[in-house]
Amino acid sequence: MYKDYNVMSAQGMTDVELLKANGGPEKFAGTSKVNTFMVNKVYQDNLKAGMSKAEANVRKVEAQKLVKATKEWRGY
Repeated sequence: MYKDYNVMSAQGMTDVELLKANGGPEKFAGTSKVNTFMVNKVYQDNLKAGMSKAEANVRKVEAQKLVKATKEWRGY
């Protein structure tokens, strides 16, 4: 059975939609890898936008904590 794993799925965003919108590999849809891809993509986007590496790292850790908490809340 297919399940969306991205942290935005409760707001109606499917894994496929999220990956397509962000240039990610669709093979990550239906797996928890969708979140890993997105955390890393946003980190790289932040650096490209001129954010300091220190600030980008802080935000990456915050995103990783959100993913962990969401997975625990959802039970997977």
